[in-house]
Amino acid sequence: MSISLCIGQCGNQVGAELLALSQHGAAADGQTHRPCILVDSEPKVVGAIADRVSVAGVHVEQSGRGNNWAMGYHQTTNIALTARVLESLRKEIEVVDCYRGAILLHSLAGGTGAGLGSRLLEAIRDTYPKAYILNGCIAPSLVGDSPLQNYNALFTLRHLQTYSDAILYKDNDDVARLVAHWRGATGGVSLTEMNRLVAGDWAGLFLPSDKRPFDLGSFVTQTCPMASAKFVDVRTAYYAQRPRSKPSDSRLVALLPSTDDDAGLAAATKQLVASYPYAATQSPCIGRHIHVRGGATAASLTSVVKAIERAFPAPDWAPQRIATTVSLAPPMTMSGAVTVSANGQTNAIPMLSTFVSRAAQQLHAKAYLHWYKKYGVEEDYFHETLDACLDVVDAYSNLV
Repeated sequence: MSISLCIGQCGNQVGAELLALSQHGAAADGQTHRPCILVDSEPKVVGAIADRVSVAGVHVEQSGRGNNWAMGYHQTTNIALTARVLESLRKEIEVVDCYRGAILLHSLAGGTGAGLGSRLLEAIRDTYPKAYILNGCIAPSLVGDSPLQNYNALFTLRHLQTYSDAILYKDNDDVARLVAHWRGATGGVSLTEMNRLVAGDWAGLFLPSDKRPFDLGSFVTQTCPMASAKFVDVRTAYYAQRPRSKPSDSRLVALLPSTDDDAGLAAATKQLVASYPYAATQSPCIGRHIHVRGGATAASLTSVVKAIERAFPAPDWAPQRIATTVSLAPPMTMSGAVTVSANGQTNAIPMLSTFVSRAAQQLHAKAYLHWYKKYGVEEDYFHETLDACLDVVDAYSNLV
């Protein structure tokens, strides 16, 4: 079993939506225990979650981290907070049947989610070196209003590359585009819809499969065969026959109506492939996994696999077979769902290149370095981080 940690405002907002989805079919009072630890430097978001569901631990402080990675990572008060989180993790590990690893949800460029998240990631790896770690991270918009986000993102990505086994990557620009893609909307996109889209995508992976928990080890093996390439784009499309649709299902953004399971699966797969950037579907993909939930015929499953093979071709040197999981039980109150996990030329690489370019320009001008030096991050660390992130970009470029 995996244990989740929601860190910072972003991680807890997405985690709240995931917890809500996981409670379909749970006890009516909504107090079923979840192996999840909530961590934030401000109490507002965490308090609202803890009031609705029983979790393994809640750890909050009363002051933020100033949108500064160094403050989140190095601040002295983080030592005690990290120790408390590790103690909650230890207690939860002791009561589960088999601890397979940790899932950390957080932002890529904030102070708490990114900085404190990096500190916790490092601490968990040091404490449980043989257990898997998966990070679900969300990058800011490229037109974000924080001048520190380029540095913050690169420092976090360096830690992810060093300590994580797999990275589920999302960015706000693409998530906003996807909400419009699924809603067919031309108006504005709300933050709630964006959080629900991300949660719906990851729920297709994390939620139990026919009462079996998410197998973190198998997922890492199937999608991240190379230690230098760990970025996985996970997307899920749900379908429901019209008579079964309910108002409560509005938490799902990527939801299609269907007349039967086979038609729903085919439509969901087509829309899902169309949601990926064109470059991602035309470049080599070293790790692919499909998870189909709900009733579907063998013929329709074969069609899904062939569609994903065409959309995400593997390089000649990689295994050509796509790892596939089929769950007979439908997800929540839906008729079915299809989840695609692809490790190739995802949005992460162009975004990472942009962050590197912008951070290099800021570093050349020595802009904002004093905000990091006051917390112990010297200029040499900036240069080392740029080099480490360029190595990731080069690793994906060499997949061609």
